[in-house]
Amino acid sequence: MSRPLEDYAAELHTQGYTIIEGVLNRSQTDAAIAALDEIFEREKEIGPQRHWHTDVHQVAYMLPQKHPLFRSFAFDTQVLPLMQLILGKDCVLGSLNGLSMTPGGGGQNLHLDQSETVPGTVLYINALHTLDDFTKANGATRVVPCSQDRPFPRGQEREEIEKEAVYLEAPAGSLIAFNGGLWHAGSRNTTDKPRRAIHAFFHRPWVRPQWDYPRSLSPEVVAELTPEQKRLFGFHARPQWYDYESDMVRHD
Repeated sequence: MSRPLEDYAAELHTQGYTIIEGVLNRSQTDAAIAALDEIFEREKEIGPQRHWHTDVHQVAYMLPQKHPLFRSFAFDTQVLPLMQLILGKDCVLGSLNGLSMTPGGGGQNLHLDQSETVPGTVLYINALHTLDDFTKANGATRVVPCSQDRPFPRGQEREEIEKEAVYLEAPAGSLIAFNGGLWHAGSRNTTDKPRRAIHAFFHRPWVRPQWDYPRSLSPEVVAELTPEQKRLFGFHARPQWYDYESDMVRHD
């Protein structure tokens, strides 16, 4: 990391995003590409049926369940401290997905990764790890800088805000971290090669996660998790519940 952690945190707070190059080395990106491509191949029949594989993108959900590499992926010594600096030491990983913009396909519309804009507060951070070089030609993520504090426009106004968007180009192995309320989108991949990334979506422990990991991971996978992995996957953040059969207050 070429600059102090606080510099990247300041950029994320002000402009809504930051880029850190060299978070993953070549062997790490190669291993992640191999694991992700294996999952895409395994899901090549159900993917189109479930709209995971489209003419815009391929997406693979719940990666920690599908490959052991991704059970420790979010513990990078550069990434997790940045997430904790902004979201708190008890932050949770709400999802870990793989996404590739389809070669020759379409692009996404600008959108948010959270339900509503919350000015002045960071609730979610999408920590996007580039596995291939991100270029304008191959569908680099585009964002509207500083939009995390503005109400998201609807209808025809979207055409106007596209004029404000910039493309976040970065070499493979980079981290592109952005506020979940930042207006952003995956762009059209005009090349004949995939543009792959891993999206680690962090959040404060008291907001709604994208995925319920304690219910979504198999007992076999849960048995292999370390206490710290369980903490990051939100096992400690579940609400208490009332067992009407025993009149007991339960904590999971």
